[in-house]
Amino acid sequence: MSRDVSGYKLRIIFESSLVPRREISNGVMYPLLQKLSKKGYIEFIENTQNPRNEKLAHITDAGVNRFHQLMAAEVPNDAKRESIWRFKFRGMAGVDPQTQQQILTDYENAVATDFNVYTKVKQHLSEKLADPDSNQPYLVWAIRSLDLSISICHAKTNWIDNCRQKMKNDKENLDE
Repeated sequence: MSRDVSGYKLRIIFESSLVPRREISNGVMYPLLQKLSKKGYIEFIENTQNPRNEKLAHITDAGVNRFHQLMAAEVPNDAKRESIWRFKFRGMAGVDPQTQQQILTDYENAVATDFNVYTKVKQHLSEKLADPDSNQPYLVWAIRSLDLSISICHAKTNWIDNCRQKMKNDKENLDE
């Protein structure tokens, strides 16, 4: 959305957006770019500034429309959801402030749901820990693992609050 880029640079952008960070092979990246091109979402243009005449991916109007659809789409509650959220955050500059706020609200709700589940499970396991017949080491480490998940939820909530404050400050600076 921000500029025309090579497949190599797109691969780096995608890799850094995945959670956990993963490497994407050229064998995955270039067929994906071809698929996007066949659907009319991108087109390839020659980079005349590069001595190797590399091709740059350029987003089309259809690609911009698809981007907006994906940014507004609900994030499924599956194993890929955190990566999808990160992709949305990377694309926030390409949508209006109302959509940005909606994305943050949706993410906040997902984080709150996770937090509530982790808290309830931790409470349940803490109660089980009092049972002398329980597998104490397992329960202790399960609770510690939940503490990590709860801490991550707190960090995400703080990040959301910081984003909202910065967006508010940005709007106030523009209005001046």
